Amino acid sequence: MQTPNHELSIELASQACQSCRARKRKCDKTLPSCASCTKHDRTCEYLAPGTSGDLATSWDQAREWYATPPEEEQSEVQIVVDFPTIMFLDPGLLHHGQIDTPAPGLTIPRHVLHQLGNLDEMRHTAGRFFGHVHNWMPFISKKRFYDLYLQPSFHGRPDVVLLLLAIKLITTFPLPGSGSPRTSLYHAIKHFYLEAENAFSILVLQAALLISLYELGHGIYPAAYLSIGTCSRYAYALGINASRTVPTRKVLTLVEVEERRRVWWAIIILDRFVSIGCPGRPFATANPQLDDLLPVDDDSWDKGIVRSNDVSDLSSPMTGHMSKFALLCQAARLLGHVLHQFSNGSNIDDEVLAQLDRTLQSMLHAALDIDSPDYDQITFIYSALVALYTPWLSPPNQANELDGNRVQRAKAVLQQITERVNANLIERQCFMGRDPEDMSPWGLFFAYTICGAHMRSKRKAPHAVEVIKSLRDGLLAVDTRWKVGGVYLRLLEAQEAIYLGP
Repeated sequence: MQTPNHELSIELASQACQSCRARKRKCDKTLPSCASCTKHDRTCEYLAPGTSGDLATSWDQAREWYATPPEEEQSEVQIVVDFPTIMFLDPGLLHHGQIDTPAPGLTIPRHVLHQLGNLDEMRHTAGRFFGHVHNWMPFISKKRFYDLYLQPSFHGRPDVVLLLLAIKLITTFPLPGSGSPRTSLYHAIKHFYLEAENAFSILVLQAALLISLYELGHGIYPAAYLSIGTCSRYAYALGINASRTVPTRKVLTLVEVEERRRVWWAIIILDRFVSIGCPGRPFATANPQLDDLLPVDDDSWDKGIVRSNDVSDLSSPMTGHMSKFALLCQAARLLGHVLHQFSNGSNIDDEVLAQLDRTLQSMLHAALDIDSPDYDQITFIYSALVALYTPWLSPPNQANELDGNRVQRAKAVLQQITERVNANLIERQCFMGRDPEDMSPWGLFFAYTICGAHMRSKRKAPHAVEVIKSLRDGLLAVDTRWKVGGVYLRLLEAQEAIYLGP
């Protein structure tokens, strides 16, 4: 007598159960409950023969959309608690010793590496950056950059790659004609930034600043305004210029301390300048205080030399011997005061107006009173001075019937700048022969405003025609470097149509 084969008596379903289908697991189709559901104590349900599988299909699609791991896989998922998360959720844990925090495992996309180029291309791009842009916006340590980040061993780090990409972006000229500054490189770096920002590194912040500067210089709005606000938040998260209670990674050298200080000032400069034509929007950064420290000598810092006794604060007298970047920081602080006064309209106190005028004039004198005046620094101050008097440079019907003395003072400042432009830009040709790579976007607002004021004036001031032509030629020249120069030219054409048309 043969032993009965029990396996042959097991009844099987015609298709997998709904639970196994949803989890994309092999089902043995055993009735009334398959082995997998029995093992994991799940309800096992089969569709009746001939029933449509739409319900199971919808379940599959929902699972794929929400990406919920199967129950049997959940035990394998590891929750990574990284340094930034601890800093925000419970920074007190950091005071109890070193915590092992794994670095983010970000694979750098191939197309990003392709945009970056080889090591020789990186070195060439870095040379262009430090030879030109760095001269008027020095917030990246030249010595640390060459000592560390150009080494092949660092090119697997997302934050290093992001910074190298941003340097390539800011040194890339726009295509001639009407080429959009929103290039494939720009889109690639904006997308990669979203992936690399979790590296929680000052290099990511420096890259974000270069992206913001690119957007500002090429008139990419509102992206420029929003990007600068993001830089401010990222700096606060890193503990830069934040409260002493905010935990951060320890900085062990004076060069690093100086670099963090310069990064913060760079944010302030962009945060103020991005609103120069439209006062009223709140700043992303607080106003600097008189005891805030200024950047040290630019040449020494480039060599990696920072001494604590070389540091000065905002209360120090402005002189032509200050570093160029320190004077620019001073000008940005004053521009912030100017824009703040007009945040609620042009109802500014006479004494405040006079004090801001005197301080800006003093700063202009300090910038001019050196053997080799810096054009970018001077034009930033010009832009701040023009911003102070912009409401009174408007036609009478748009000036809200303002005080006649202010209108006269505005005209005097307009003539003062006009004469200096005529002497320097036209007679001495100090602008037209400049290398476009050396140009900053700081002077574009003042050039646009001065041209517009002269065009609207019924009585042409001396040299007005020559200055308008020179400044328009200058905007056209800058357009080869910064596309916002061409945008200002089109805005001037619109003004002509409005004020000079029939």
